[in-house]
Amino acid sequence: AGSLEQLQCSSTWTEANRLNIFEETVDLAENVRQLPVKQLKKVPAGQVAMNIDQQRRLTLIAMREEKTRHFQWQKPWYVINPESSKYATYWQFVTFAAMTFVAFVTPIQVGLFPIRLDSLLILSLCVDGIFLADMGLQFFTMYPKRSSRGIIWEDRLTRITRHYLKTWFFLDFTTLVPFDLISLASGADSLKEFKGIKVVRVLRLLKLMRIFRTSKLIHKLEVALSIPYQQMALIRFLLILVLVCHWMACLWAMTLNWADSYYPKWIDGIAEIDGTFGINTYESEIRIYIAAFYFCSYTMTSVGYGDIGPQNIFERITCTIIVLVAGLCWAYILGEVGAIVTDMNAEKQSFRKMMNGLNKMMQEQGLPHELRRRLRSFFLSNKHQAQFARDQKLLRGMSPQLQAEVSITLNWQWLVKVPFFREFIKIMDIKEMSGINTDPYRACIADVAHHMDASAYAQQEMFGESQVLYILSKGIATLNSRVALVGSVWGEDFVLADRDLIRRTSAFALTYLEVLCLSRD
Repeated sequence: AGSLEQLQCSSTWTEANRLNIFEETVDLAENVRQLPVKQLKKVPAGQVAMNIDQQRRLTLIAMREEKTRHFQWQKPWYVINPESSKYATYWQFVTFAAMTFVAFVTPIQVGLFPIRLDSLLILSLCVDGIFLADMGLQFFTMYPKRSSRGIIWEDRLTRITRHYLKTWFFLDFTTLVPFDLISLASGADSLKEFKGIKVVRVLRLLKLMRIFRTSKLIHKLEVALSIPYQQMALIRFLLILVLVCHWMACLWAMTLNWADSYYPKWIDGIAEIDGTFGINTYESEIRIYIAAFYFCSYTMTSVGYGDIGPQNIFERITCTIIVLVAGLCWAYILGEVGAIVTDMNAEKQSFRKMMNGLNKMMQEQGLPHELRRRLRSFFLSNKHQAQFARDQKLLRGMSPQLQAEVSITLNWQWLVKVPFFREFIKIMDIKEMSGINTDPYRACIADVAHHMDASAYAQQEMFGESQVLYILSKGIATLNSRVALVGSVWGEDFVLADRDLIRRTSAFALTYLEVLCLSRD
């Protein structure tokens, strides 16, 4: 400890020649992580050799000083870190597009189209190639795991392989089995006729949950974009509704292939009507899909026109499953959408409730009409104060550093209105351009901005306290017979301890006013 203090206090401890470094790996726990550590290569004359603990303490000091340097875990070059690799992010978008294809196209292949070599089958095989490449990359992709130190990323290849084999490998491998190609290559009519085997390919849909659960794609989008969560939730539920109807429509269309040709089917009535116009509905996959989607959509929304219904045992079983699933999905979506819409209007409802309480209070107390008018005008104009209170609540939930940065950003336009704050900021900028550390200056500005409070005053109201700085942010006022507009500042002498030295300023609100206040206390 003595040598560490001596080194820190020595004249050689400067910003320019502070460190002459090389990298050394330190085993943190279980020989799992390799952390690059900055170590002093030269020890000044007269200094005693530092032990490992002292070197690590100096390492932390160096890391704090060099804020722009990035320290990363060392890992083998062939191991992929999905958190830091931009190519991994691009690949997640590619696999997400492939998953979207599987979610919408594969059910149509399963339910409507026969097994044949066409452009759709070739496109499906290309998507299979993407999933095959993704399955190979999973053996080299790090995964998060919990430990006593929190969430860490496993980079040992044997652990990654074992984890993947235990979790998603079987599902990935099963969904990549090319049943269509096997059927076409073997020429087995029995396999072609057994279309239920294609249902195994629908298991790829389960990987959609894997994309949203384990990947950081959505998190990265939330960080990069300002996503309105309530509107996004409504769009998400709409997509869920359409997707579930799509899956059920493909399942309902699939029932046409389950029963023998001499059994009645749900499409017979529609085919009979279309036949009068010379249309062969049985040979049109598009017409079958539209009729199936029509049936499933009014079944899910509980409309139930009744013009389409099951005609054999297979269709009755399938229809029962569709009704149960559709009822659960519809109830869930209605509940969630109702909660979202209620939350979207929560602020308006709270304001209406407050205004109703105000009107009731004024009526019960028998307040004069003019006073009632002024009160209503004040509360209707005071909506911004509620927003300021919400912002302050969010601010208190941030870390101290973020609180400082946000406070400066929100109040910067008002701080520069104050002369001595403006000069203080200029001095800070000059020192920063000269390479001098300005963190204490910024901390002072952040503390001042954080302690600024907002107040509102009704029209024809007088106010003004000593040792308080005022900045007019909205409205028009008079200050000792002079007019003050937005951006006007008074009470700059609030820093004086002797109240006798402070110039008294009385403010009179010509309109509704909002001011920022900074008390000497």
